Amino acid sequence: MQEVRSNLYPCRHCEETGVCKTGLNGSSCLACAKYHELKGKEFVGLACGTCGGLGQSEPMTERLNKRTKPLLAMGIVFLVLIFVFVLALIKNPHFPEFLAFAGTLIGSVTAFYFNSRNNT
Repeated sequence: MQEVRSNLYPCRHCEETGVCKTGLNGSSCLACAKYHELKGKEFVGLACGTCGGLGQSEPMTERLNKRTKPLLAMGIVFLVLIFVFVLALIKNPHFPEFLAFAGTLIGSVTAFYFNSRNNT
């Protein structure tokens, strides 16, 4: 199984406690109330919406960087499969050439993500 590593940083919003107290008189702020989809003005003791109540958070750019490659790979594979089916349905004369290209591309993406080499 693939081991996922993340760089967690101390959450400044809740001061590493996991509980939001940044509103008026030590209550939770409106941003954390909105994160928990609560309606009202004053809540006390809500889990921090920035770190999810952990006291440590992962920056949004780091999360996006980790998700971009797999989503791009899935998008390419599904798009190529759709093209293969469309070209087969309309009986395109260049279907064999595209099928060879598609097989190589899908095989490369699959091999990259399912190889047993550990990237440490």
